[in-house]
Order: sequence, then C-alpha cells, then structure tokens
Amino acid sequence: MRINAPLNVMSVDSINVARVAEEFELDSEFTWGSNVKITGKSGAIHKFDLVVTSKKDENVKVAVLHGISEDLVSDIMKFNAIAGDCGISLKALVINKDLDDTELNLTHMYNIITIDQRQESKPKTAVFGVKELDESLGGAMKRGNVYMVSGKTGVGKTTTCTQFLVQGARMGEKGAIILTDTRGSEYIANAKTFSFGFEEYYKEGTIEVIELSDRIRELKEGVLDSLKNREKYISKLTGEISRIIIESNITRLAIDPITPMIVENDDFVNQFIMNLAIPKTFMIVTSPVMKSDLSMYGIEEYFVSGVIKLEVDDPTTGLRKASIVKMRGGSYNPYPFYYKITTKGIVSPQSEKEPKGSSIFKRVNA
Repeated sequence: MRINAPLNVMSVDSINVARVAEEFELDSEFTWGSNVKITGKSGAIHKFDLVVTSKKDENVKVAVLHGISEDLVSDIMKFNAIAGDCGISLKALVINKDLDDTELNLTHMYNIITIDQRQESKPKTAVFGVKELDESLGGAMKRGNVYMVSGKTGVGKTTTCTQFLVQGARMGEKGAIILTDTRGSEYIANAKTFSFGFEEYYKEGTIEVIELSDRIRELKEGVLDSLKNREKYISKLTGEISRIIIESNITRLAIDPITPMIVENDDFVNQFIMNLAIPKTFMIVTSPVMKSDLSMYGIEEYFVSGVIKLEVDDPTTGLRKASIVKMRGGSYNPYPFYYKITTKGIVSPQSEKEPKGSSIFKRVNA
C-alpha cells in the first residue's frame, strides 16, 4: 500500500484530528493528512478526507469521512468499500447533525465510529464501549492491573467481557478471552448472536478465544501442600498467559471466570493476581458470587485493583444494575446505573423507549 499525499497538512480542522486521535487512543503519538490519496489492493487510487496514522505503528491508520453530503448513505457505503480496498479497518465519520435510521444502521454494520462535533469528547479511555459504564469509570482503569467483574449467573459477566474485547478491536487492539468453564464453540456461537461486531473481529483474528485445558486439575493437585508447589503452579500458569500475550501482541485479556484457576487461600490469590498483572495490558477477570456478594471465595476482591458488580434488579423486565464498588488510583462514580442485555449487548433501558411524540393510535389509509 502506498500513500501519495504528505502528512501534517495544516488545512485540516485540528479539533477533528484531536477527537479522532482521542477516540482511537492514539494519545499524542500520531500524524495526519487531509485529502490523502492511497493506492488500494485493486490498483485504484482512492482519496480520503482525513487519515490519522499512529507514529508507533504506521500500519495503524484511521480513515475519516466528513459527513456533510446530502447523500450520506451513498458516501458511507463508498467510504467503507474504499477503506476495505486500502486495508484500513479503523474508520470514523465526523458529523454535526443527527443521523437517520439508515445512516445509523450502516455505521453499525460497517463498524464506523461516529464523532459528533456538537458533543463533548468521550472519556479518554473508553474501556468497555458502554457509555454509562465508561462514564462511571472516568478513566480510572489502567493497563497493567487486574480488575474483576462479579455477579450471579445471568447478569452479563461474559457479555461484558465480549464488549470489552470488541471495544478494543474497534480501536485496533488485539484481544483474547480465556474460557475456564465454557466450551469455546458454545461461547463463539453465543457471541455471534450479538450485533456489535464480535463475529467480524473473531474471523479476522483480532479477537482470540482460548479454552482452559483439563490439565489444570492435574496442576492444581497438591498446590497447597507446600509453598514450592504453589509457586510452581502460579509460575507455570501465569507464565503461559504472559507468553500468549507477548506472542500474539494482545493488549486486552479477559478470563471468564477466574475461579477454576485459583484456590481458597489468601496468600495464593494475592500472589496469583500480582503475577497476572501484565504491563501495557488491560486485564479483566470474572467471578461468580458465593462466600461474599462480590466473589466465589470472598477474598478475590481484596487483591484486584477494582471491582464492577453486576446484579439483577427486576427479573420480570430483565432490568439489571451495575456498580463500581472499588477502583484503586482513580476517581469514579459509585452510584449504580441500570441496563438491559439485548442483541445489541449491554444497553440503557432508555434506548428501548418509544420515540417522543409517538402515538398509541395508528391511522388506516384507504
């Protein structure tokens, strides 16, 4: 792929560039160019309104479309096609108006991030891609720490992990989920039922699915008999996880749940969590609740860097609530927010309400 236009052309609106860089977590390590011409795989030369490129990895590019045309549907379809021809998977649409249903559906279908110039910037670190959750976190989650999502069966722990990985994939990050009590084929089949993009990212390898081998039982035998056995087990397991992360260049990892990997012992859990924390990697683990309202053994919450608690609020309507009960080293909102799980994933109950002004009556035309 060849770029035919120089970067850092000053005619581009610098505010839009900053918003794009923020949305895709490029920090200050990026260059940009307007009216950039790129030769696609087909040999055709395509022109983009704006291209933002990471300085850390020149293969990480964000193509940007300015949504000012009156025929935005055609523009979005063409934009997605030429981005694909040029091998650019990160796409953004800059707008200053509301999108209609067709335009909105296309952005979702093509995984195009919408940046509304009329709105304030999103939280700098959109970890989960769930507006209410990311706003409550306020950027408090940091790479290199281990965070726990806890709750009873059916509250959405696995769905939260999946959206966490998809959000990373949207920003060009590679992720993986380690399944400890679910077959990989079952998880993939369930994740494909959501419309937020898991299937596409899994097919292209941006999200990996890993099963925990039955050998874990063999390794855990006698783990508490001696300090030597414990250290050997922890070193073996966390060492393999580190190797997977490094070899596959993974920056987001979810372990769902962590319970089968650990044993009920304070020193063990403390050492295991400390070894599990990997620099430059977002790490979340899940835990069912049993001996406390936050975890299986009632000790895990003391050693992770943060806890997000999920609960069922109203079983009859499917309403659930989430609360951040702990988050070290950052400011966060502890008040709960409410959500439902639909084919779109975790959504606000307000999103399911009827549009304002909709009538209970329907006019019959002759």
